[in-house]
Amino acid sequence: MSIPSKSGFWQRYADKVGVGGSIFAALCCLGFPALLSLLGAIGLGFLINDAILLPLLAIFLVVSLGGLYTGMRHHGQPWAFGLGLLSALVLFVFLFINTAISYIGLAGLIVSGGLNIWLRSRQLKSS
Repeated sequence: MSIPSKSGFWQRYADKVGVGGSIFAALCCLGFPALLSLLGAIGLGFLINDAILLPLLAIFLVVSLGGLYTGMRHHGQPWAFGLGLLSALVLFVFLFINTAISYIGLAGLIVSGGLNIWLRSRQLKSS
């Protein structure tokens, strides 16, 4: 019987928290109507300000890249981290330049988070 390894919350969930927060901040910056109206309806309309959202997006991107890096160290495969790094750069650079390319970067970030989860679970099943 194997004893599950004790790792901290951030080592296990940083990629998920970071990707989720990045999605939230990026969709607000891109002006996603459903999210903007929801924030306004619940009284969080002050968050719809690029001066707040841009640093928030940067923080969440760093958290997600840190989680993807921890995952890479855990399962040994660089694919999720590489895709996440490229997607984060594309998202951050093209956020106010080209909306379509920003959505591609956001999709790549989601795929890299899912890939990291899959690689971690595959590594845990084999050990």
